[in-house]
Amino acid sequence: MLNIFKKNKIDEDYQKYASLIPYSEYLELKKNIPSKKESFIFNKKIKMTDSFWYLHSLNELFVEEVYQFSSENKTPRIIDCGSNIGLSVIYFKRLFPNAKIIAFEPDNDICAIAHHNLQQFGITDVDLQQKAVWTNNDPLFFAKHGSLSGQVVDEEASNTIRIETIRLKDYLQEKVDFLKIDIEGPEFDIIKDCKDDLKNVENIFVEYHSFAENPQMIGELLIYLKDAGFKLYLKEAWENMKNPYMEKKGPFFDLQLNIFGYRL
Repeated sequence: MLNIFKKNKIDEDYQKYASLIPYSEYLELKKNIPSKKESFIFNKKIKMTDSFWYLHSLNELFVEEVYQFSSENKTPRIIDCGSNIGLSVIYFKRLFPNAKIIAFEPDNDICAIAHHNLQQFGITDVDLQQKAVWTNNDPLFFAKHGSLSGQVVDEEASNTIRIETIRLKDYLQEKVDFLKIDIEGPEFDIIKDCKDDLKNVENIFVEYHSFAENPQMIGELLIYLKDAGFKLYLKEAWENMKNPYMEKKGPFFDLQLNIFGYRL
């Protein structure tokens, strides 16, 4: 009886992915086998890094469509900071086939996967750069954790690489129809640096990460976005604590929020 219930639950959960991946592929992904590094989406064979986070991204991007926006511009200018394996770029290109997209992914291995995945979809007109988004153009150290969690760090270590950076502010001197920032930590510093140029951005998505050992900067971040004229909507990106009064701090982040900014 338990096995029947479990199978029915799996069948039910699959329904939201049915238009994206075959059922057999979904069952393989649910096993979360570390050696599984390829999958199918929209009948295209692509590379990935981790089954769990791949399914999470499919749900967020193609089921919930958290980046969906409308524009009268047939060739909207989109800046994707933290493109990971390229799924967000694929989503934007399905939404606006003629979009002008600049994408940044600092992890060299993951950026190579993103290039491969875009090629599988015949996407050749995206400017995908293996660089980190920052407050200046100075090189930085980047800690490689695989999947979705790599981040800029202060010191060199065994899992770090030296990476080139771009100053996001330099890319906001003309109109941007959609700005996505999902970079695992330094988003506050970057928003602060380019706050005076956010007036040129029509829509903004920021995933805010608060490190458990650091002061939270969410209040200041929201003020910068509000002062730039955005109407804001907030949604929990991940449940880091079930009982915050008791836990006080999450295991790594104590707060992750999806921040949607748009203009009326």
